[in-house]
Amino acid sequence: MPGVSARGLSHEERRQLAVNLTRVLARYRPILDAYIIEFFTDNLWGTLPCSWQEALDGLKPPQLAAQLLGMPGEGEAVRYRSVWPLTLLALKSTAHALAFTRTPGFQTPSEFLENPSQSSRLTAPFRKHVRPKKQHEIRRLGELVKKLSDLTGCTQVVDIGSGQGHLSRFMSLGLGLTVKSIEGDRRLVERAQRLDRELLQALEKEEKRSPQIRAAGAAAGGAGSPAATEPGCPSGPPGPGEPSGGLLQPGPAPGPAGGDADSAGPAALPSGAGLPC
Repeated sequence: MPGVSARGLSHEERRQLAVNLTRVLARYRPILDAYIIEFFTDNLWGTLPCSWQEALDGLKPPQLAAQLLGMPGEGEAVRYRSVWPLTLLALKSTAHALAFTRTPGFQTPSEFLENPSQSSRLTAPFRKHVRPKKQHEIRRLGELVKKLSDLTGCTQVVDIGSGQGHLSRFMSLGLGLTVKSIEGDRRLVERAQRLDRELLQALEKEEKRSPQIRAAGAAAGGAGSPAATEPGCPSGPPGPGEPSGGLLQPGPAPGPAGGDADSAGPAALPSGAGLPC
């Protein structure tokens, strides 16, 4: 399906695209923010205009894909059983016009050239249980937050909707920021806590195997105050500027020019650093 590519747009065109996207998202926010279960619990179908209900009622998933997305099956044509209301047609046309292209227009990030499923810019503990796309995302976003932290002097980070804590762990133990994680889903919290324990165990084992890591951690002791913690929460990572070892965050891997030129350098991690809660 064709779509918009921001690569060839000017600054003003990108700004206008962002404005248009924001307007559409705001107008249809109740639909976009809905969970599948709310279709049943909140009667979302009843909130649609009657003309939309008449046009969409009874359509099977393949028919919806063909008519809403313009994606008919092989050898099939898009056929409408009735005339759609202009408001629904307008939404369909707008969505097509503002959708980003699904055709890859970029090179594989340099961190995945050696192994397409494992980022060379993240060490094994941060890659564990994380898909390649998510590995790339947490590295780039975490390093962006670290850059902003260095520029502003702000070292306190709150990760709202932290899920399983992958980004929080990277920012805390990989980049040395003080992170508080907030997640409303108890199942995700329990999963994050289990991954926290696994990572601390891996850190402890690595310390026993690598004396230099232990020595670096000892040097870091007392260099700064630990992050504030709540009852039952382990201590946080070191404050800015504290010395540390390089256990969990490798340095930049060599790659093609322009691949990841804006990435941050290796991050620090002292022995005994704790996880965010």
